[in-house]
Amino acid sequence: MKHSLQLINQFPDENFKKLEIKDKIVLNDTNAILIEVKKRLAYWYDMKKPDSLTNIYDETTFNAVKNFQSRHGLAPDGVIGKGTIASLNFTKQKRKEQIIANMERWRWYPREFEKEYLIINIPDYSLQVVKEKDTVKTHRIIVGKASRRTPILSSKLSYVVFNPTWTVPPTILKEDVIPAATKNRGYFASKNLTIYEGGTVVSPSDWIPSKGKSYRYVQAPGSTNSLGLVKIMFPNRFSVYLHDTNTRGYFERENRSLSSGCVRVQNPFELTEYLLSDSINWNKEKIDEVLAESKTKNVNFTKPIYLHLLYWTAWSDKNLLIFRDDIYGLDAELNCIKNYEINFEATL
Repeated sequence: MKHSLQLINQFPDENFKKLEIKDKIVLNDTNAILIEVKKRLAYWYDMKKPDSLTNIYDETTFNAVKNFQSRHGLAPDGVIGKGTIASLNFTKQKRKEQIIANMERWRWYPREFEKEYLIINIPDYSLQVVKEKDTVKTHRIIVGKASRRTPILSSKLSYVVFNPTWTVPPTILKEDVIPAATKNRGYFASKNLTIYEGGTVVSPSDWIPSKGKSYRYVQAPGSTNSLGLVKIMFPNRFSVYLHDTNTRGYFERENRSLSSGCVRVQNPFELTEYLLSDSINWNKEKIDEVLAESKTKNVNFTKPIYLHLLYWTAWSDKNLLIFRDDIYGLDAELNCIKNYEINFEATL
């Protein structure tokens, strides 16, 4: 963070105007806005400052856009769309404030990490397994949407559940299940949900919407289960966990703030096999056998592995400034608080 601040302080002050586009710009297009785009790319050192500026989207600019997109967590496809323009519209001052907000946030995080741990950067949609200061595995993840945020926390992995059932949590019950089922009782069958009143199964035709919150709704194990075929548990007061998903195509999306708070992991069986660390009893073949049985099975972790769910949107890597979207608005909140404190102190 300190190095990031040093890097951005080296940039000259600028007075760029806000860029706007109606349609995407692709290689070999001609567009008047490209002159300003090229100025921004040169300003941020994503390409060398050209001797002359044209409104043609040439190969040099195309490669520079891909560099810029990679630094900002955007799909590096060279297509100039609204996401790329939004990142280009950040001023030096706003990026500096973002770095300072992250410096402040890092003060709240652990100073020392364990020998082996999972570290998740929520805005980067990434999970890394770190062992003795070396990153040994990386996975794409899906995190909570802005209205159902994935929490920032530290914990210790406890056990893995193969073929999990899924009991609908209160928020999803209130906001999704009850409204949808009230309109169409076929919703329960479409989601493979069984309704329970105590220990008794309730038919969808006998379900009473006004009593909707008093029932328990359970999804049986299987490939259609919302949690997929495996979930990884750890103690926390938010009732969140890591899990597989039955909608794996979402991992290809650029914006993966899509869940209801839990963290969906790409290639979860590969991660689970590594974490169980038992090549005899819990190798890939053994895991496949257990999954094929379609019966719920819990397996404890035998070695201490810790988990850190953190949130940072700015850092530096090999003298490059790296930024991510502030998907939960936490940078903005933190900067508002700090500005309030500065203004308050000035009045004393």
